[in-house]
Amino acid sequence: MSARPLGLESGYNGCVWPPLTDGDVTALLPHWGVRPARNPLLWHSRRPFSASAIVALEDGGRLFLKRHGRALRSVETLTEEHRFASHLAKRGLPAAAPLPMLDGQTALATPEHTYEAFPLYTEQDAYRGLDSWRPYHDTAQAASSGTLLARLHQASEGHQAPPRHDPPLISARHPLLGDRLADSLIPWITRQEGLTDTYPLSSLQRDVLPLLTPFHEALLPLLPEDLPLWGHGDWHGANLLWHRESNGLVAARAFDFGMCDLTSASFDLAVAMERSFISWLDPDGCPTVHEEQLRAFLHAYDVQRPRSPAEKRLTASWLPLCHVTFALSEVAYYGHVLGNRNAANISRRDYLIGHARWFQTERGRALLAMLERD
Repeated sequence: MSARPLGLESGYNGCVWPPLTDGDVTALLPHWGVRPARNPLLWHSRRPFSASAIVALEDGGRLFLKRHGRALRSVETLTEEHRFASHLAKRGLPAAAPLPMLDGQTALATPEHTYEAFPLYTEQDAYRGLDSWRPYHDTAQAASSGTLLARLHQASEGHQAPPRHDPPLISARHPLLGDRLADSLIPWITRQEGLTDTYPLSSLQRDVLPLLTPFHEALLPLLPEDLPLWGHGDWHGANLLWHRESNGLVAARAFDFGMCDLTSASFDLAVAMERSFISWLDPDGCPTVHEEQLRAFLHAYDVQRPRSPAEKRLTASWLPLCHVTFALSEVAYYGHVLGNRNAANISRRDYLIGHARWFQTERGRALLAMLERD
């Protein structure tokens, strides 16, 4: 299999899982009490961690069907995501909640895969086919996204669930909470299947801990004010559906909760900023900060859910660290699950290490100072 790391390249160009087939759909849909149309497969996603498709139904309807490898998601881990999305929907947030099967469950297991299904919503998938983790199309869309993320954090309150039990490929905060970074991060690393086979622990400790420790030491005094809250974990334009109004597209619905976890509003906000407002893929290797979009995003967020000065400092302090657990998990995914050492090395060098190093540059330090100030 070949793939390009999502943190560095377009997820749409990194599809590695076999597409869903007519036979798959015919066998699976009865679990949801529906039957496929004669030519059911209307579109295949090209995201890198799963296979999914829009499926036409015999009754004229449509749904979105998604398949995961069992190495990545179990029924239990999918159900954690579904409970969070359903909580948000019950609290009034437009969120893509799963379709229950006839037995009331929302995730289906076969010997090799797990499956989930969602309604096909009427809003526009405005970023379909475009690179993930790029800036928004315009400043107004960035602001609209900020408003919706603030609403998600407001709706998230009251979701009582513990942190997830270390599934791969999520944005986890709890491995970064130790009084010493090594005390919490290293045990988590050793629990990630295949990670130390791909990236030996001695090398990881040598490369990563000295780089991250100064950022962690700056964060540590602020952590008592970082209140735990379930977050989306992967907030960017391609994980939103959009509604067209007279003055343009407005963020209308959140979907893809695959990286959600018990984190905090500040951590989740930092993830959203790291995803969309720093051009990591600039060809000259010098990322640009999309400051106008970023300011609009944060202003809109603060209008909907005002942040305290402490939360602003926390957001800035999380920004150089919020990618770490996902990047490490991506190293294991490419190296262990897919057997692609080249992609794993890119994730390690350019994503895990490269992103953190950028925050030591003049541009990176200026961004952190701006976020603490504003």
